Amino acid sequence: MTRLEMVEKIREKTGVTYEEAREALEKANWDMLDAIVSLEKEKPAAEPFEEPVYVHENEAARPVKKSARRVSNGDIGDKIASALRWIGNLIKKGEGSHLEIAYKDDVVMEISLVSLILIFLISWWLPAILIVVGLFTGYKFRVTGSGAAGRIVNNVSAKASQKADEFVNKMNEEKEEE
Repeated sequence: MTRLEMVEKIREKTGVTYEEAREALEKANWDMLDAIVSLEKEKPAAEPFEEPVYVHENEAARPVKKSARRVSNGDIGDKIASALRWIGNLIKKGEGSHLEIAYKDDVVMEISLVSLILIFLISWWLPAILIVVGLFTGYKFRVTGSGAAGRIVNNVSAKASQKADEFVNKMNEEKEEE
């Protein structure tokens, strides 16, 4: 479902304006359920959501009547909660993906991407050096889990491993010629 369709669906269900629906979805990180809940919380308890009245029976018709909504920019607590929710979702996705380190087709180590990112944040130079040294000593790196990012990383890793192997082979050939 596109973002525009999501905004339209929120408008249909709640009767809010386009801008209010879009803002609620942005605050909720484009989660429709969270956006509807936040819109319900903003509305005073005495006023239930009004169903929009349509000129025509078909769904494509625009609502004639819209319920009045309070415009809220959100306070710092809402923004912090939204940021923490986003970080939590990112961690959940990252925990589902792992970096596999293999030597001669045997998996030596597997580490979650969240842990790897934390290690990079603490001391970026140490894992970077280990990865480069690993590439030149025959280790292979692969990201497991779903997502396009894993496929991209795997393609780059395969190309880097191939180039490192070519470099090592070339160095070995030059050493044998001497």
